[in-house]
Amino acid sequence: MKYFVRLLLSLCLLTSSSNAYAFTNDPLLPSADVILDVGHGGIDSGTMVGKYQEKDINLAISQKTYKLLQKKGYRVIMNRSKDYALSDDNKWSYGSRHRKDLAQRSGLANTIKPQMMLSLHINWSRKSDIRGPIVIYQNRSESILLAQLLQESLNRVYGTEELPVLGKKYFVIRNTKCPTVIVELGFLSNKADRKLLNSSHHQAKLAEAITKGVEQYIRMTHPSVN
Repeated sequence: MKYFVRLLLSLCLLTSSSNAYAFTNDPLLPSADVILDVGHGGIDSGTMVGKYQEKDINLAISQKTYKLLQKKGYRVIMNRSKDYALSDDNKWSYGSRHRKDLAQRSGLANTIKPQMMLSLHINWSRKSDIRGPIVIYQNRSESILLAQLLQESLNRVYGTEELPVLGKKYFVIRNTKCPTVIVELGFLSNKADRKLLNSSHHQAKLAEAITKGVEQYIRMTHPSVN
């Protein structure tokens, strides 16, 4: 457990000091409105096509989103700021490396208790013509609303009309208590998406779309803070 506490304290350095409304009951823990769960990392590259690795794209987009949300005055935490596996920090749970990685992500969110957690990923399909963003939600009203707002915002970037999807099988979806969504930001298996996802300009547009979705959600669920 001491390793988990050490990780929490180190995350204080990645948290905005702005006067936002989120809080925790424990003054020793960092506070957050949003946790950005940066998918994969380290030995776990996620999906790969040639030289392109999901873990790197996830981190690049998360960093841009982190900066934008901070500018808006929200307290934001990224659960990894470099290329490493979160399972390396997990000395408290059991199971495979993959399970420890996922448990670390959910455990962090359940300890800090943010307003939401966004798990950022890149998709892959055997059908190379499939493209665009897909947001996956928990079976609870807050997560559904958050997914709808993010999906609409991301659809505008891609010119798509995708609908969010209920995620029953995903560990992070099932085991994280705060409103949580998995944001699949495009398909690395699609040539057009792959080019966009590796463009800094497009990554910035995705970060803006995510930020708009978060702002809309907070305005609708916490109108008193606006």
